[in-house]
Amino acid sequence: MKRDHRKEVLALWKLRSKAEKKARKDGNTDLGLRAGVTSGRHLDPLSKLVRDIFVDAGIPPENVHCNSKLEIPGFYRPQKKWDVVVVHKGVLVAAVEFKSILGSYSNNMNNRTEESLGNATDLLEAAEQGLIGTRPPWLGFVFFMQDDDKSRKGGKNLKQPHFKVDKEFIGATYQQRAATWLRRLLMKRLYNAAWYAVVDPAQGVAGVHEPDPELSWAKFEAAIRGRVGEVLA
Repeated sequence: MKRDHRKEVLALWKLRSKAEKKARKDGNTDLGLRAGVTSGRHLDPLSKLVRDIFVDAGIPPENVHCNSKLEIPGFYRPQKKWDVVVVHKGVLVAAVEFKSILGSYSNNMNNRTEESLGNATDLLEAAEQGLIGTRPPWLGFVFFMQDDDKSRKGGKNLKQPHFKVDKEFIGATYQQRAATWLRRLLMKRLYNAAWYAVVDPAQGVAGVHEPDPELSWAKFEAAIRGRVGEVLA
């Protein structure tokens, strides 16, 4: 199965941007990707892209959930709704989270970081407590950021009143900070795979870039296929 994933990213980004404008009129300035694209829709472009990889790898279509049956038990809360949930023969094959940022980078970066840590910690502990079957869960994380002048720059000088900030964040742009955050989620095994892209919709498909080769769609797809192969073996 060969397709240009950038087209799906661009299509989703356009939906996301329209939803962002509407949300701002309604007074909501911190949308997650789900709120921007899935309301009233059967499958948004990104969900379909990810879903098709699981199906192509061998999971029956009825076991890949993108629009309903997305709730998974947690440990610190009753449950959480993920963006793609794959359950096959009682095994949580995968749970995938989608997040994005179109602006307000300082605040939204903190929010997205906290969400990613909390969601993974909650589900991993639920697994240890035997709430979601006997196999360790496989978690995927997808993150998109607007590619503009502000995201290519860093924020204000970091305040360090008591201790020094990790030097990797000093002088880093918001796009670079995102790559560091996502690589560390993988390093600490909070997530098994991550895909990161920046989007300049004015350039069309050519405006979709992957800043870090370790966080590419190719590696994300390969990780999905590896997980499916492991479960079906």
